[in-house]
Amino acid sequence: MNRNIPWDIIAKNLKGKTNPEELDELNAWLDEDETNQKVFNEISRVYESTSSIPSYFEPDKKKAWISINKRIKDTTGFKHFVSRFHYVAAILVIVLLSVTFFKFYASHLNELSRQYTEIIAPAGQKTKVVLPDGSTVWLNSGSVLKYNGTFNVKDREVLLVEGEAFFDVSKNKSKRFRVNIGNLFVDVHGTAFNVKNYMEDNTQEITVSEGRVAITDNKKELGLLTRGDRAVLDKKAQRLSFGKGDPEAISSWINDELKFDNTPLSEVVKYLERWYGVNIEVEPSSVLEKHHYTFRIKTESLTEILEKMKIITPIAYEIDGKEVKIKYIH
Repeated sequence: MNRNIPWDIIAKNLKGKTNPEELDELNAWLDEDETNQKVFNEISRVYESTSSIPSYFEPDKKKAWISINKRIKDTTGFKHFVSRFHYVAAILVIVLLSVTFFKFYASHLNELSRQYTEIIAPAGQKTKVVLPDGSTVWLNSGSVLKYNGTFNVKDREVLLVEGEAFFDVSKNKSKRFRVNIGNLFVDVHGTAFNVKNYMEDNTQEITVSEGRVAITDNKKELGLLTRGDRAVLDKKAQRLSFGKGDPEAISSWINDELKFDNTPLSEVVKYLERWYGVNIEVEPSSVLEKHHYTFRIKTESLTEILEKMKIITPIAYEIDGKEVKIKYIH
C-alpha cells in the first residue's frame, strides 16, 4: 500500500523551502484524502520531535515506505496505520540517521586525522601554546610540536618532533594525554613534566614536576615517574635509566631563566646556543667535558655570560654575529 507520499516536497515544506508550484502540489495531495492530512500531520510531528537531525540527512523514501509496510502488515483500515505511524517513523528516523551519522562521523574523523597543527619555536625564541583540551605547552628554542585534527576527540596525543617542551596537562581521566618522542611515549592524565628531545643530543630526557607519568615503548610500561624523578634514554645504546633531577632547575627556562649546577661545558654550550640563537665553537674540544659551571642566566647578554665564564676559567672569546669562538688559554 503506497499512498504516493510526496516525501521531497514535504521535507522542503518542513524546512520552509517549498516554492509556489511545490506548495500547490502539496495542497492538492492533502485535499485528495482526509488520511493524507493525517499522514502529513504525523510526519510533521515526528520531524519536530527529531529537530536535531543534521541538514545533510535525507531519508530514502522508497526504503522508508517499504519498511513502514513491513511493520504495519495491515490493509484493513488506515486508522491502525495512523496509530502506529509515529512509532514506525521514529524508528526509521533513528536507524537512518544513525547509519548516516556514523558514516559521516567516520569520514570526518578520517579527514581530521590527515590535518595537522604544527607549532614552532625558532632558534633563540620560546613559544607558549594552549592546546584544544586546555593543556598548556611551553616550547624551548628550536622546538617543533605537532598534533592532528583528532586531538581531544577520542584521545590526546602530541608529537614532539624536535626540541624541548614543558607540559602542564589538564586533568581528564577519560582521555589519556600522550607525548610521542619517537623512541618513547609519555602517558599521563593530568600532571606537569619536562621533555627534552633534540636531534643532535645523544639522549632523550623526561623529568616530572608534578603528578605521575608512565614511560612506555608503545608495547609495555617501562617505568613510572613521580615528582623529581627523571628518565634518560641513551639513543645510541638504546638504554633507559632512571634517577633524580631538580625539576625547578631543569624547567627554569619557561620562566626565562637558566640554572647550571656543576654542568659540563658541553651542556652549557648547547643551552647557550639555543638560548641566544648562536653557534659556538670551543677550542680545544677536549675541554668540553673537563670544565663544569655553576651559575644562573636571567637577563644577561651573551657577552655578560662569557665574561662570567672568563672569571671562572681562563678563556678568550670572539663574537661575530651568530658565530662565537671560545678558546681556552693554558
